[in-house]
Amino acid sequence: MRIKTRGFLGVLLALYSAISFAVPTIQHWQTANGVKVYFVPTDGLPIIDAQLVFKAGSAYDKKQLGVAALTSALLDQGANGLTAQQIAEQLENVGAHLSTSTSRDFSAISFRSLTDKKVLKKSWETLTQVLNKPDFNLADVQREKKQTLLAIKGREESPGIIAQLALYQQMYKKHPYANPIQGLNKTVEAIKVSDVKAFYQTNYVAKKLVVVMVGGISRQKAEKLVDTLVSHLKPGVAAMPLPAVSKLGKAVFVHKDYPSQQTHLMYALPVMANNDPDYFALTVGNHILGGSGFSSRIVKEIREKRGLAYSAYSYFHPMVQQGPFIMGLQTRNEKVAEAIKATKKTLHSFIEEGPTEEELKAAKNNITGGFALRLDSNKKLLANVAGLVNSGLPLDYLNTYIENIKTVSIKQIIDAFQRRVVQDNMVMVTVGQPLSVSGQ
Repeated sequence: MRIKTRGFLGVLLALYSAISFAVPTIQHWQTANGVKVYFVPTDGLPIIDAQLVFKAGSAYDKKQLGVAALTSALLDQGANGLTAQQIAEQLENVGAHLSTSTSRDFSAISFRSLTDKKVLKKSWETLTQVLNKPDFNLADVQREKKQTLLAIKGREESPGIIAQLALYQQMYKKHPYANPIQGLNKTVEAIKVSDVKAFYQTNYVAKKLVVVMVGGISRQKAEKLVDTLVSHLKPGVAAMPLPAVSKLGKAVFVHKDYPSQQTHLMYALPVMANNDPDYFALTVGNHILGGSGFSSRIVKEIREKRGLAYSAYSYFHPMVQQGPFIMGLQTRNEKVAEAIKATKKTLHSFIEEGPTEEELKAAKNNITGGFALRLDSNKKLLANVAGLVNSGLPLDYLNTYIENIKTVSIKQIIDAFQRRVVQDNMVMVTVGQPLSVSGQ
């Protein structure tokens, strides 16, 4: 029976992927205890996807670095007397799925189930127990801490992660974003069961929660499900605003020795917060600069013209406070100096001159032409709706997205990049064999 249920779900997903999806209307309401709910009913697929997003990311760790991620990871490791295995089996038996995650801003529970009455009743009961009655048993906490400590140790063996952590430390310094999401070895070792319970009680409350639901159910059914899920959560208090990100001083170069054949290079600074007024100009510009794969300016300059790297990229990562603009690549150790020079030159040229008309036209066509693919499944639609509501964007954002992309001009791109991406303030990190270059 288990195999048949899961197979049926797979067939439904395959069929649904071929169905075109119109820009949705997002319904929203607030529960009596303060939970904000956003719902998109869909036709043609008897599946519901939900995401429960708490303002409880690692930026709220305070001095107990890693406690947010540890708390999130423990939610489905024991709840209301059920073990992690029993929770997993209850979900698997009805073809449902549940997972947890933590970023710097948020912690989230993601859920998927068939909407069949019996199946949804069982899977939703399990989700409700995980959310409302996590056990945080000593044995579970110790086991999850051990796994976290192994992951932290594993970071030391990944030059890419070493580079990223060093980059965030240099960009954000004393800001909470500077800290690794999983914490540090000494801080995780010090976390007690009481610390996890305290973090849960303070942060897993109604006024810090947004529920996003997408699926083949009615509004009435959605309201009943949400009330069952969150009615027992304490209202709590809204999350305190995170501190603003301080402006960086003069450019910084950091190198970390690592015994590898290639050197990882990252070049960045904090630029974009959620709902940023320059979002569309920066997004279209970055698509041309380094966000469109092999057709991007960076790849052409770094890979095709100079043969310095197989791939190179750039992206903006909006966050509640200013998230980073990052350029990155991997190059042979003996080519690091040349790669540094080429990376800086490519960015400088784009900031000063912007894209060509041909590049702008191609970027707009690519972005708008692929827009429908962002909404062609429950999961993608859920991710987009969750992203926009947690970013404080207007609910008609998806409806106006294409027009906003189409109206971006070369002048707007140049203006936004010149104001926001200031190379004199950027941080460069390299991780690889010892260097004989200064990076400046």
